[in-house]
Parts: sequence; structure tokens; C-alpha cells
Amino acid sequence: MRPHRPLALVALVAATVFAFTACTAKAPESAAPPPAESSLVAADGIVLGDGSIAIELWTDLSCPHCAVLDEATGENIAGWVDEGTVTLAIHPMNYVSEKRGDTTDYSTRAANLLALTADAGELDAVLPLYSLLQANQVDADGAPTDDALLDFAAEAGVEADLADGVKGQTMGTWVQASNDHWLGEVVASDTAVDHVPLLVVDGTTFEIREDGTDGERLREVVAAAGN
Repeated sequence: MRPHRPLALVALVAATVFAFTACTAKAPESAAPPPAESSLVAADGIVLGDGSIAIELWTDLSCPHCAVLDEATGENIAGWVDEGTVTLAIHPMNYVSEKRGDTTDYSTRAANLLALTADAGELDAVLPLYSLLQANQVDADGAPTDDALLDFAAEAGVEADLADGVKGQTMGTWVQASNDHWLGEVVASDTAVDHVPLLVVDGTTFEIREDGTDGERLREVVAAAGN
């Protein structure tokens, strides 16, 4: 299994490869084919928790900025989901692989695994797996193999056998449908889904700065929303 790379390296990649704190996108040229039969709805995303505070996250597993955001806020978000404070909807996007010149399409392959995990009902493993996938993006040594992806799933606590789904990318059409449904849509505070990461709390866009304050400011926003 590939070793976990320190997030300092991810942050360095983010600083040197991208000039802004987001991975921008262009609108898709054509609609995606219908997603494979699944319990998931592309427009709804992967929904976790049942709290009164709604958090929505548009993210791409090839986006270094998304990895930096997860390092800053992921532990808190997972805790809020577990304690029933928030309902989290993860909307996977898959355009960043091509943008970065990644011929392995890690964006789709990793999101496919995340969707397979949710579709198998293993919701407790989704956020640990999401963090592992963000921490192990494509780098100079290449992309994680299918076997490495399955190792990440096992490490996150997935018990279902997802091998066929990983190798056949059986949720790949669902991932593409999620991407194409949301790309360009205005979702909150006149904010369009034309970049990732995009985080919305109770209908208001959260300002992502990557200056060391994101975690503290998100905690303040969620605390205020709960009052």
C-alpha cells in the first residue's frame, strides 16, 4: 500500500501548481449518460448524518486545495456528523484529473470508490476513506492503483467486497452525473459551482482562505448556526 504523504507536501503542491485557493472548471460539453442503478441520487450527493445544520461540500479527489481543506476541517466535520449536529452532503466532481494532466483519471476512480462505499451502506467508513483518498492524490510517483484504492477502503473500515466495482468503475457514471449536474449551478449566495472546494453551511457560502483560519472560522460558523 502506498504510504500516506504528509499534508505539508500537499500544501506545497497546492501553492506551486495553483495560484488560487480553488480548482476552477469549465462547463461540460455534453450531458453524462444515466448513472448505474444505485441507491444514490447524483443531485443529492453522498448524504451523511441527520443533524439540523446542513453542510454541502463540492469536492474533487484530485484537487490539492480540497486536501488542504480536509486537513483543516475534516475532523470537525466528521465529529459533527457523528454527534448528530450536521447533515453533510458530499458532491463529487471529476474534472480536476484532466486539468492536471492526469491520464489515470484519479478524480473518477477515487470518487467511484467513495460512492461504492456509500452505496454498500457503509456510511461510517465514508469520511475516513475520503480523508485517505485526499491524502494520497496523484504525485510525481504516479496514481494509486486499484489495489491501493481497495487497501484504503479496508483501512477506512469498509467490510464489503468492492473489488469488482473498483475495477469496473461501476459508479463512474454516477460520478460523472454528479459532476455534470452541478457544474455551473448557482447554489448559495450567488455562488456558482465552477470551482472546488466549495463549502456551503445552511445556505451560505463559507469563505475558504487556506491561511490557517479555516478550521477555527468553520467552528464559529457552525456554532452560530446551532444557536
